[in-house]
Amino acid sequence: MKVILKLILVFFVFNFFACSSDDDSNNDSEASLEGIWILSSLRVESTFDFNNDGTASQNLFEETPCYDNDFINFRTDGTVNVVTALTEITVDVTSPTEYNHVYECLDGFDQETTWTREGNTITVEYGSTDLVGTISGNMLTVHIENFFQIEMYDGMSYSYPNEDVTLVYTKQ
Repeated sequence: MKVILKLILVFFVFNFFACSSDDDSNNDSEASLEGIWILSSLRVESTFDFNNDGTASQNLFEETPCYDNDFINFRTDGTVNVVTALTEITVDVTSPTEYNHVYECLDGFDQETTWTREGNTITVEYGSTDLVGTISGNMLTVHIENFFQIEMYDGMSYSYPNEDVTLVYTKQ
């Protein structure tokens, strides 16, 4: 059975706000949003060792090459361009006690929409939904609860728990 993570980034595109910071500056409301923000982390709740380095990680950005070219470009005219890849993760079961997760990088999308800012609060408009977040220093972080449904196998049956996703972008 396959679990497709295609929608994870569709929603993330418009939910990439809920920022945290490694900067204690009080000047976040004056920090420039305009420019290129490169994806630097995409964390899920489960751990994987897709890169076969012997260490399982929650960070799919580290475990796969799928997101190496993902970015967001905030423009001064109030438009935003989001470029993101997609990943398909499946369970490869060879016996009731032997299985592993495998991934495949898929073509993503290049999405245009608009954004507005009031202080350090940013709103991205998408259809009838306004998505709101904050900017802090040179980091953008979004946390999407119960967003990612992943296929799990316990040796007898499959389950599909919902997991939270956290994305972090760094301004270039």
